[in-house]
Amino acid sequence: MKLGLIGLVLAVGLLFLILPTTKEVIVRVPLPLERVMLEFEDTARLFRWYQPDTDPNMQVSVSKANPFEFILDHRQDGNSIPLHIVVSPDTTDSKVTKMVYRYASSLINDPGNDIKAYAAVALEHLGDSLKRTEYVYGYKIVTTTVVDSSFLFLSKTVPASLEAEETKKIYDELIAYAEKRNAGYNGVRIFYRQVISKNETALFASIGVSNYTPTGPDEKIQYKMMPYGKKLLVMDYEGPYERAKGLFSILEQYKQDNALVSMAIPFIKYVSPGYGFTDSQVVKVRISYPVF
Repeated sequence: MKLGLIGLVLAVGLLFLILPTTKEVIVRVPLPLERVMLEFEDTARLFRWYQPDTDPNMQVSVSKANPFEFILDHRQDGNSIPLHIVVSPDTTDSKVTKMVYRYASSLINDPGNDIKAYAAVALEHLGDSLKRTEYVYGYKIVTTTVVDSSFLFLSKTVPASLEAEETKKIYDELIAYAEKRNAGYNGVRIFYRQVISKNETALFASIGVSNYTPTGPDEKIQYKMMPYGKKLLVMDYEGPYERAKGLFSILEQYKQDNALVSMAIPFIKYVSPGYGFTDSQVVKVRISYPVF
């Protein structure tokens, strides 16, 4: 009787070792489906988070089984394991994308167990990375509020080749006007530009002021206000000024990904002293976007 019971226990234990158990990793990220899918569809992005370059014996490729399922072919030490990962909208939150990875694992010495477990860790690491703006957009993006709210504003269309010197002239004019009107220029300088054509650029420049400075509707310089305390996306940059002027698209993409609505045009806030910078000058600026 005892031998029979022992045999039964051994048999159950053996089955437990042999029969695989199903494990599941579910990762949710606050990004649109299309953006998350790029991490699988773009080979460079796939290699970035799956990191096959850390092991010379490891290779990985990806194929698509259906609109929402990717199959990662992980090859290592002569073993090839297909890993199925489903990327789909989260039915509980339309702003969230869900990644699901299910795999079978047993306690016996199966070389595939390590590969499957590696994929689980890599996917969780990807989820953590996709929650950081530095990983997704290349810069840290934070949401703050509008602090500087009163400005003197001047716009002008200029030859594209004269943008730097014309920008300086505009700010000189704004600062002189602020002094004449006792507006209380506080050192804040914000700027936006729009390419009109190959030969022309529209410049939009403002300086922050502390005192209410009413202006007539026909005046070239206008007193304008930005809604105090409203939401503002900001991103800091240091480098050649030419690149700073092209970074608005990053905040635009962040705005779209997070279903935000524009409240006003984006702008560059100069942190470095001065204005009228040339494209090659290294500057510190804050790229800003007022949103709802």
